[in-house]
Amino acid sequence: MCIPAADIRVGDENPGVLLVGACPGRDEEEQNRPFAGQAGRNLDIMLQRLHTLHPDIFASERADDYSMINAHSLPRYRNRVGYDGRTQPRKREVLAQVNRDRLTAHLEEIEPETVVYLGKVAEFAHEVIQAYSQHITAYRTGHPSTLAWNTRRAYIGIPREQKILRWAEDRFGQIV
Repeated sequence: MCIPAADIRVGDENPGVLLVGACPGRDEEEQNRPFAGQAGRNLDIMLQRLHTLHPDIFASERADDYSMINAHSLPRYRNRVGYDGRTQPRKREVLAQVNRDRLTAHLEEIEPETVVYLGKVAEFAHEVIQAYSQHITAYRTGHPSTLAWNTRRAYIGIPREQKILRWAEDRFGQIV
């Protein structure tokens, strides 16, 4: 089942696992689905590693098998008309009441058992998700954007795909 929106998608096979991103970008806005661009292709590579290391959480390597939501719904990218140029929401925007209401409504629809925050900005939504249910198991890993994983000094000289695989593994952990 797919809800056509740039900021949410219900998973095909494992809808109870919710991947949380920061916000839609240009590709997501144009294709009206989360993780539609390069970050989505990188996410597929990350899921290969996460599936291998944690098959109890990640039963599939395909991003579309999981539910996806963004911490904030406003598409953000440089050169967007009527936009201030920031590419990520601020914590206060994620925690604003109107956005809390949006997230809670989607959580009620998806009913996740497990949440995986893809990056620090996505984790801003943790407060909202915890208020929705304290019985959700939460994890974090790095955001799949090229800017996130391609700036680590430890990854210099490593081929692109290996960097992404290491990023997923190095940044993965449970939130207690």
